[in-house]
Amino acid sequence: MGNSLITSGKPSQRREKRLFERLSCSYTQTANRMELNVNPLLVLARSIAAPPTPPLTPEKLESNKEVGHPKAAIEQLPNEMWLEIMSYLSYNDLQQLRLVSWRCRDLVHRRRFMEKGKVIVTQHNLEAIHKHAKAGNCYLSFERIELRNLRQCCQLEKFLRLVGHEVKHLQVRHAPVFRNIDGKLPNLKVLTIATTSSMDDQHLKSVDGLDMKQFAHLVGFECDGVSLDSSLKLLMLLQLRRTENKVQLRNLQFEFRRNNENALLDVLRDHADTLVCVDIFFSCSPGIDTREWCQAFETMHNLRTLKLSGNCHLVLLEAVLRAVPQSAPIRQLDLTGMLSLTNELLLYIADKWQDTLKVLDLMFCVQLNANCIDALRQLSGQLEALTMAYCRELTGMGLVQGLVGNTNYALQELHLEETIFLDENSMCQLLERLPNLRRLSLDNCRQAVTDRTMATICRYQTRLRNLNIDYCVKITDQGLVGFGETPYPISRLRGLKELNLRGCRNLTDHALKIGLKLPELRALSLGYCSRLSAEGFEAVTRNCPSLEALCVSSCMSVDDETVRVIVSNLKRLRILNLSNCAKLTLQSIHHILTHGHNLVELIACSIDGMDHEQAQRLLEAERPQMKQVLL
Repeated sequence: MGNSLITSGKPSQRREKRLFERLSCSYTQTANRMELNVNPLLVLARSIAAPPTPPLTPEKLESNKEVGHPKAAIEQLPNEMWLEIMSYLSYNDLQQLRLVSWRCRDLVHRRRFMEKGKVIVTQHNLEAIHKHAKAGNCYLSFERIELRNLRQCCQLEKFLRLVGHEVKHLQVRHAPVFRNIDGKLPNLKVLTIATTSSMDDQHLKSVDGLDMKQFAHLVGFECDGVSLDSSLKLLMLLQLRRTENKVQLRNLQFEFRRNNENALLDVLRDHADTLVCVDIFFSCSPGIDTREWCQAFETMHNLRTLKLSGNCHLVLLEAVLRAVPQSAPIRQLDLTGMLSLTNELLLYIADKWQDTLKVLDLMFCVQLNANCIDALRQLSGQLEALTMAYCRELTGMGLVQGLVGNTNYALQELHLEETIFLDENSMCQLLERLPNLRRLSLDNCRQAVTDRTMATICRYQTRLRNLNIDYCVKITDQGLVGFGETPYPISRLRGLKELNLRGCRNLTDHALKIGLKLPELRALSLGYCSRLSAEGFEAVTRNCPSLEALCVSSCMSVDDETVRVIVSNLKRLRILNLSNCAKLTLQSIHHILTHGHNLVELIACSIDGMDHEQAQRLLEAERPQMKQVLL
């Protein structure tokens, strides 16, 4: 078998996909880090390395002209300064840096940097990784590994027997390999089971259950397992009860079903004194008797993260929130999809945890309206991240009164996707008084996001790292280039890492050539920007040389030559989306194979002019290591 090729039609609807991603996410989040280009830092390092000297005399200046004094070489810097510089680099930058020299390689392989990544084991690299680990002098750290798209086999068993004692964090994705895992991971601390089937190999044999009692050091268990048999999940959950197991869980993510309610409540009660994070997705509505739920949550004095999402009625939601002790230092509260959440209950939450709450997610809490202003005002100045996406009854003036009565220096993330009653004036007021935003999502806020709004963003939001303005159709070239006597172009957002302009159909090549000069940009989406041409895409490759992910889906001017320009000029490109680009042929695949050396993910759905079977054979033969290919 080559790489995992999936034949699919058009991508699913944005709303359904985004909701699924949000509801199936795990509690683990990568800490936000500032990512900077290494070049200016190296220049700074060189200047720091030079010893301080008194002002030169005229005679000394004259002699220096005749005899040049070499500057301090970067290689001469002490390790401490190297490590400080490297701490600002992303994981991908570190992987490039380790190829520079043996010294760089040794520094990158220090524990503090190895923890930024994990080893992903697939059917294509299993043999090579096993051989490398077996040979000794292995530079890989197997503390965090992911088993992806694997089947049970002897080689996997030998590999886990070799490195299993190092593994502390294991993620299983599309890999029903529990039999191979059994007895190999004595030091495992966190187990994550994500979208794994209950069937194994081509013979469709049922998967054996996993003995949870063997993990004596387990502190975290996450079972997304959408396709995992409910009885298998129940069996694993039962083994985490204190009567069966002496582990002390700190993190638990699980899906509520009617057949596992008693077991889930037992586990919550047994580990209440140690649980720090609880994430429960209600796939069906529980009963109205809330007494046992209250008993489970009322002793969680150490709880910091609480996520309750899905189909949960108001009676249980309110009972759980009231049962959690006020002394619990709740820092993150995620109520995604809680259609029953009321303004009054939100005010109760704000009163109870106004001193500790930093992250609040209210996505799809559709009953919230302008009357939630008091709750927002109470949390203003305390919250660092707020999501109110799809809360369609919210008004712009309500948000202004609730969040920015005074300048709000605390808020760093604001997600307002699909909040359709926001207006331009309120949005501009909001953005002027939130000077420290790092992430801003305004997808489909069509009335609120205009060229004037973009000017406000470019003027006041210079610390932004992520900006999402998908389907904001009122934005024109002026929004990115700037206008008026004092123009504010988007190039002012020098630290921007991700920019989503999908569906901004009034943008033309002029915006890409003149406005979009973002050398630090890592991810860019231009899907459905139908007025762009090959000239504009070529400008992107010049103005945004650090791009690692690019989406040009449904851009009808994209042809084979455009693909060649993209993959040959963007040396760091890892993810490319070409879906529904009707002019493409098999020649694009040849260009990708020739120039796209770092590409790990290709999405090219719904292209009638491309022979998908031939493309599949080419990619399997010449690029089997690609993680994902959708044709």
